[in-house]
Amino acid sequence: MLENPSTLSVVVDDLTAGEPLIYALVDLVLGLSDRTHALIADVLRELDLSQPLADALWQLDPQVPAPPMRELADKLRCDPSTVTFLADRLEEKNLAFRQVDPSNRRVKTLHLTPAGKDARDTLVTAITTRTPMAHLTPSDQRHLHHLLSLAVGAKWPR
Repeated sequence: MLENPSTLSVVVDDLTAGEPLIYALVDLVLGLSDRTHALIADVLRELDLSQPLADALWQLDPQVPAPPMRELADKLRCDPSTVTFLADRLEEKNLAFRQVDPSNRRVKTLHLTPAGKDARDTLVTAITTRTPMAHLTPSDQRHLHHLLSLAVGAKWPR
């Protein structure tokens, strides 16, 4: 459970002495990402995946329609040519295949193979159970989700 807000304020003030609070927040978010990646390194080795390939698998949710490759590039925050490279590697590993969109033949979508679905399931399980956020209570997870959603959805510049 989150600490008493007045106690938390003192702790935050102590931690951010000399730096703005936003610095400490960004540092924590980056540290959380780094820690999560470190905690799944063995799974990435087992699956023979680089971090960018794992990120692509993470985005390919088999429960929703396959995204156009340009949309996948947006989700991965990369150039479409990078997604082409990642799709080539996933196809070489028999984890995904490209398909022309029947409604627009200029658009290609990336789909998981059965082996790709298995690899994604292994990856998702590892990330969601090993991340430090898994140790938060469900209530704290919902609260953090709300705050991060606000931050990500904020309109910039302010």
